[in-house]
Amino acid sequence: MSMAGLLVPLVCGLCAGLLFLLLIGLWAYFLWRRKQNQMPYRELISTTVAIPSCTVPVLQTSQPSTYGYVLGEVPFFVPPRFQSKPYPSPGGRESEEEEDEEEYPDLHDHRGSLTAGSWFPLGSVRPDLYQVPEAPSEWCLPSGSAVRLWFAVAYQQEREQLLVCLLRAANLPRQCKTNTILVKLQLLPEDRRHRQAKARRKGSQPQFNDCFVFQVSKLCVDQCTLRMSMYSVDRQRKHQLIGRVLFPLRATELAEVASRVVWRDLESEDTQPCSKHGDLQISLNYRQSLQRLTVVVLRAHGLQCPSDAGVCVQVSLQIHTQVVKRKWTCVAKGSEPTFNEKLTFKLPPLLLDEACLILELQQPIAEEPVSLGLVVIGAFMYARGQELEHWNEMISKPEELVKQWHGLSPANISQSPT
Repeated sequence: MSMAGLLVPLVCGLCAGLLFLLLIGLWAYFLWRRKQNQMPYRELISTTVAIPSCTVPVLQTSQPSTYGYVLGEVPFFVPPRFQSKPYPSPGGRESEEEEDEEEYPDLHDHRGSLTAGSWFPLGSVRPDLYQVPEAPSEWCLPSGSAVRLWFAVAYQQEREQLLVCLLRAANLPRQCKTNTILVKLQLLPEDRRHRQAKARRKGSQPQFNDCFVFQVSKLCVDQCTLRMSMYSVDRQRKHQLIGRVLFPLRATELAEVASRVVWRDLESEDTQPCSKHGDLQISLNYRQSLQRLTVVVLRAHGLQCPSDAGVCVQVSLQIHTQVVKRKWTCVAKGSEPTFNEKLTFKLPPLLLDEACLILELQQPIAEEPVSLGLVVIGAFMYARGQELEHWNEMISKPEELVKQWHGLSPANISQSPT
């Protein structure tokens, strides 16, 4: 083998050795630089936490940290004890605060966001906030058998909100003492749904203590009326109306009851004022599975009959603007006739929001019957107030016949809601 052939392996081995030594040197240099860069950060982390000057005890702790060093002392301030003192008068509040600052100068430095002018020791009681006022005359029980309801009403014009707080009721009938008491609130004439308050305890004087918010524009608040209906619910979940309160939201009424508790006696079905043209009592039921609408015409009173020929009720089912079916009851005589007749109609569930019932009392005289008045019960497209509530309650209670009185309107006025 020639000399040139022996030099090639020797040169390659020397180059590989020098390259390996160079890599080791570079690796050692980077480790040294990394160690030098970490030294300033270790100097910034103090191993001892400064404790502010304080005369109260300090809790020492040595819990290891996740950063690899040990924390020092953590200050723990123990509040000083206070001796019970009588509650100062408003005039002497400043002088007592100055004495407390002199006695405990460091306490005010650590109160933070709890400072609110004058401070009170933890556990003390302010008597002026807990004085129970004497029973006002508004809490007096009603005389007789009237049921009384206490509530508060306030209207905020900036937010256009009506605040209603139900407080309590008293003098409930004996049969209602063991039942659950509910109060349904609704804003007439355009509020489609009602709010509900449940009594917190049973008995003759149930308490509610519930507040509700209604969004009402200040342009139409004078035209609204707050209705509060009280129901007694038995174990079979049957709702029996005890009575209702109608509170008009006129400006004079709201100004009179502002910032105070008011009461109203409930009006039952018998004590409610009758309509000028008479009233009609109806029961409604709707079975969605059968697509069947049942109308039971019970009785009427307060009718203005021009003759003694008797009266009947014409019941019409209207969808949109078309009357799809008409049925009549038998003729009953007298100013307070009793019918007790059941009429059924077929109505698909999809048409519930587009249908209504028109019940018209007629006196069949000669060829043209004389109309004594009518009432329209249906969805929001056709009815408002009590008639709309009756329709919605019928839909929500498919297992019951929902009974209610309705005032009659003249037949010559428009049937569309105002």
